[in-house]
Amino acid sequence: MKKLFLLCFILVLCTAFGKRVIYEPAPNDYGNEVNCLAKNIYFEARDQPTKGQIAVALVTINRVNSKRFPNTICRVVHQANRYKSGKIKRNKCQFSWYCDGASDIPRERLAWKISLLIARAMLQQSGVQIKHHGEPWEIEDFLNGAKHYHRVDVNPYWNRNMLKVITIDDHIFWNDYVND
Repeated sequence: MKKLFLLCFILVLCTAFGKRVIYEPAPNDYGNEVNCLAKNIYFEARDQPTKGQIAVALVTINRVNSKRFPNTICRVVHQANRYKSGKIKRNKCQFSWYCDGASDIPRERLAWKISLLIARAMLQQSGVQIKHHGEPWEIEDFLNGAKHYHRVDVNPYWNRNMLKVITIDDHIFWNDYVND
């Protein structure tokens, strides 16, 4: 875990103030998966410490690895209740930012770059849905497989039968051991 924090910190320092264009996803699965994970980190946790941002990425990856959720990052992030017409029901998504009616374009340059760096590092090191060169090292899942979280100022109905795993800043992470 310390390696991942250090990697992200160094990458942020090296690229945060560069003149490169904000990331445009490559037209392949890897680029799309990075973009989807980065947006989830950005919109769900850009105001969180690095550990909280990594935790949001881990929840997303843990969902991909679960039989109860879709099997790609983008499908997990875009999971939503829909009308018969296929249109997404507002505020009925797994991740609130995706269907809240607000713009899904990242506006804070530094926060977006950090989200991208964390997403790339998590996907490259976890090997989730990504084929890459070299031997991956395992990321320690300090969430013990948690697949759910919410802010501390809400108490959703769905956490009633779940086990609280950890609180990081203003997010509480949960695991549903009964239904997994």
